[in-house]
Amino acid sequence: MKKQHLFTLDVNLVKRLHNEVGRGFRSNYVERAIIKALNNDESFDIEDVDVLDLLCELSYRRELPEWFRSQVTLARKELGGYK
Repeated sequence: MKKQHLFTLDVNLVKRLHNEVGRGFRSNYVERAIIKALNNDESFDIEDVDVLDLLCELSYRRELPEWFRSQVTLARKELGGYK
């Protein structure tokens, strides 16, 4: 059973929701987002990010010197973390 409440949302947020989430799925989308926020599933800790993975990702996104890219790749291979 679902209980309907009235909440106030920003107009631009609602417009974005209507543009990005299909009709019939919006309530489920909002419900999942609220549950994630209440369970702290959305929390982010920089300690969870592997430094080599981050460096490798940055090297593909930015125009970095080739020597930098090769050093990141070499370090990942040596540490056994090359995917």
